[in-house]
Amino acid sequence: MDTYDLTEILKECQSYASVGYKIASSQHKNLNTTLSNAASRINETLIDFNSSPCYVSSATDLLSQQLIDIESAFNNLSFAFKEDLENLRENLSKFSVTLFGRTMAGKSTLMEILTNGDGLSIGNGAQRTTRDVRQYNWNGLEITDVPGIGAFEGEDDEQIAFEAAKKADLILFLITDDAPQAAEAECFGRIMDLGKPVICIMNVKASAPEGKSIKLLTRDIEKRFDMERLNEIRKQFMSYSKQLGQDWGYVPFVYVHLKSAFMSQNTEDPQVKDTLHKVSRIDFLKKKIVEQVRERGCFYRVKTFIDIITNPMLVSMENLLNQSLLNSAQGRIVLSKKRQLAVWKDGFKATGKNRIRSLLINLKSQLNGEIAAFAEEHFDDKNADKAWNILLQEKGIQDNCQTLLTELEETCNDKIKEVSREISQELLFSASFSGDRTLRMNRIIDGKKLWNWSATIIGGGLSISAIFASAFGAAAAGPLGWIALGVSAVGVLGSLIFKSRDKKEQEARMRLESSLRKNVDTICSSLEKQVLKNFDSLIDVRVESLLKELDRMNSVVFRLADTQKELAWKLDDHLLELNSQIVNEAIKMIGAEGLEYHIVETARVPGNSVVFMLNDGSYFPDEQKEQLNRMMSENIAFVYGTDNKRTLISRVLGKTVDRNKISIEEKIGVAHIPMDGLPPYILTRIRLAQQFARIVITDQ
Repeated sequence: MDTYDLTEILKECQSYASVGYKIASSQHKNLNTTLSNAASRINETLIDFNSSPCYVSSATDLLSQQLIDIESAFNNLSFAFKEDLENLRENLSKFSVTLFGRTMAGKSTLMEILTNGDGLSIGNGAQRTTRDVRQYNWNGLEITDVPGIGAFEGEDDEQIAFEAAKKADLILFLITDDAPQAAEAECFGRIMDLGKPVICIMNVKASAPEGKSIKLLTRDIEKRFDMERLNEIRKQFMSYSKQLGQDWGYVPFVYVHLKSAFMSQNTEDPQVKDTLHKVSRIDFLKKKIVEQVRERGCFYRVKTFIDIITNPMLVSMENLLNQSLLNSAQGRIVLSKKRQLAVWKDGFKATGKNRIRSLLINLKSQLNGEIAAFAEEHFDDKNADKAWNILLQEKGIQDNCQTLLTELEETCNDKIKEVSREISQELLFSASFSGDRTLRMNRIIDGKKLWNWSATIIGGGLSISAIFASAFGAAAAGPLGWIALGVSAVGVLGSLIFKSRDKKEQEARMRLESSLRKNVDTICSSLEKQVLKNFDSLIDVRVESLLKELDRMNSVVFRLADTQKELAWKLDDHLLELNSQIVNEAIKMIGAEGLEYHIVETARVPGNSVVFMLNDGSYFPDEQKEQLNRMMSENIAFVYGTDNKRTLISRVLGKTVDRNKISIEEKIGVAHIPMDGLPPYILTRIRLAQQFARIVITDQ
């Protein structure tokens, strides 16, 4: 059989692809039900929100739109899963290999080698040569050549490349023996996050100019293949994995000189052809690709289908937990400020009423002090009401009351601005989360918007001056009219009963004084009621409306946080099931059926780590562990199960984290650990621990 012939194994791979599609498709149906229920919950929240009283329309519009966006996000996630699955199903018979690498790393040259091309696709200088996706066949494998990563203005190219990588069963990642670049490592890390098996190809870039003797050319190339040098470059590249919290130890490396391989197939001289072919080491690469397909191709095909669901589900679950935590934190910020504002309102209300009563007591005292002199002068004046109005105006009753209300209004507005500013500043520390093919949601509370709401509350709905002027006129006109009638009546009655002039004047003065005192009582009582009413309106329109809007908003936020958390743990249930299914397939492929019964649950971060939860006393053979390591290309660890969440988290995180420093808030389902000084890989372990413990793990 041809060394490179993959015909039989690829037929077997196709049958395993059907198994993977069946598993993923079944899980997608369950996922649709979960997402549909969550969307219904969000819709119920939206209906309840819109049916409650509206105090600030801009707040209603903002929150309503965000709830609609979130409901839509759930639906979009389901469509995204379906789209990816169907795209894979259409290529069920094809084993897909995607070729990755930065611009000018040699991807086009490798394509020319595998297709026995004439070299027309190979670019010159720094010009990008692969602007779109190209596909070709080698040895029964469909190889996809994607745009170069890290190219100038190449964000769109990278997006195209990573979309293609999602559908790949195997990734060929091409780097050069130049100094490793951080951008390459970052892209490599993104591929590892997809859980894809990778062969890393290091293209040795020894110059091979035309006309150079084959002996000198061979010598220069061999010199570049100094393994100590190449292994050091490999080590430098691998060091980036620690910064990304990943383990690249299972990634095979192959060193080749692509240019000499291409030259060998485009020369007529048999001896030169053979020499260039050998020195290029291209056979090592071809054998490695064939070896990967033969030994693990069937598992890779199952894995591709399962991970097309697993990866976005894991990221969605984690984003939902983060967003739930964020919404709860923002809700608590607003709730705290709302409570502070409520306490301030009670104090402000009591102080304001005392100031109003004190002002009116003082005004009443001043008016009563004027009554005797006014009565002496106007007891027989038919125009006493006009004179009294003039006196009232001179006393500035309206101005004094209006000035006080304006001061109280300004104090109220300043407090609302202060509270809104404080909330806005504290919300700046919040962060939003998003990911590829995940639930992308806006923050439900926006500090800037909240500031705008406060401006709306302050700017509309109440005019102290207009309301007070109208009320004052109504309060003052009636009683003074009664006084004029009283003065006139004194004169008429006095002439009928023929009393002495002095006696009549004295009685007139006394009756006028009595009428004026009653009038002052009436005016001050009416003013007190009206000013207090205006003050209550001020508090209601300004403070109470904001308090009620914040209550309304918090109700939405906390309900949303609960829905997000519930959905996250539902996704976790599906995720744990998928994890078990992929491990079961791997166990079958290594011929160790039955070992799966020792595993209670499986937590997994695709392409990185797997943790098996075992029952106490269970044992997993070392030989099978190593076989699974090689099959899955993921670090495998074991923990014993326990109902104690702190203990379980500690077991997954390992000795790096002091168990005594793990604190848990059971009521809100959050575990806190000190993150300062911990290595990056601990983040992966946290992701694994969350899957088992079903509790959000965050920094202290």
